Amino acid sequence: MTFTLMLSGILVASAALREWFGETGIVMATALVGFIDTHSAAISVASLVAPGKMSAADAVAPILAGLATNTISKVVLAGISGGRSFALRVIPGLIVVALAAWVGALNIPISG
Repeated sequence: MTFTLMLSGILVASAALREWFGETGIVMATALVGFIDTHSAAISVASLVAPGKMSAADAVAPILAGLATNTISKVVLAGISGGRSFALRVIPGLIVVALAAWVGALNIPISG
């Protein structure tokens, strides 16, 4: 029930922000929601792609914004709740995953 309510609220907020600010509004909405849950943000964006209200290419930036802010939340929580030792083991992996998503989406060549 909580997930459904959150998803519904995100859909309404995304639609309103898109109407007011265009594609930038969707990025703002998913970035804000990403601090709490990246999955509902991604589903909200995907629900705009399915009926053709947004192209799949335009959906990449909002989804990555939600992933990035969710990663920030996880980094902070790892540091606060797990202590220094835990954070030093978890945070590098979180950062690598987020960077890999951005590198893949932006088609950044990796030399090596």
